[in-house]
Amino acid sequence: MLPRGVSLTMVEPRGPVNVGHVARLVQNFGVERLYLVNPKVDLSVAAVYASHASEILDRAVVTTFEAVRKENELLVATTAVRASKRSNVIRRTVSPDRLHEVLASAGSSSIVLGRDTTGLTNGEIGACDVTSTIDTGQAYRSLNIGHAAAIVLYLASRGDRRRGPAQGRTAREVFARSLYELAEASRVPKHRAGSMFQVGKRMAATSLMTDAQLNLLSGVFRKAVAELENQDLGSKT
Repeated sequence: MLPRGVSLTMVEPRGPVNVGHVARLVQNFGVERLYLVNPKVDLSVAAVYASHASEILDRAVVTTFEAVRKENELLVATTAVRASKRSNVIRRTVSPDRLHEVLASAGSSSIVLGRDTTGLTNGEIGACDVTSTIDTGQAYRSLNIGHAAAIVLYLASRGDRRRGPAQGRTAREVFARSLYELAEASRVPKHRAGSMFQVGKRMAATSLMTDAQLNLLSGVFRKAVAELENQDLGSKT
């Protein structure tokens, strides 16, 4: 079963068939909430395709991406486009069969589905904490939104409901910022240091470390930064 507190977000959905099918999946898998970000679809038409789950659309929260992010400790972006370069950190993905333990580490989380045609933007993926993709053939990687949602929810539900280590966004972002500052202080080339915040955020989200463990490492990073700064001052005097 899915961990407690898991919701599903559809960003600017256009197809009533897809929205109806996803609403039914929300009911099938016990997803706690459906968010619709700036929907481009008539929900009364989508309800026809939801079969016995039309009430899910009646309760769906029409909102903004920013509001979804504020309301959830963890966001999982879904994409068919993987990183073609190692430097493209935000599109380095984890398999959906690892999502249960990742979702279980947060008190509230949302799996984010992109637009029917163009998916999620780089900015939206960068605002998420984890990115996941489904392995398909190389000839045509993009799946129908409803099919993709079914696969992701099935694989993410394969686990028990016991809560994993407690981990919040604040601790992840402090850890990521501390890692970025350490990279800068260590004179890591700018093009590499610039991506360290995203590296740190995603490393923390998939590590399953607790807030206390992340904060401990953040403190070590800050002490290392202070030591490097002191060395720089000493060399200038």
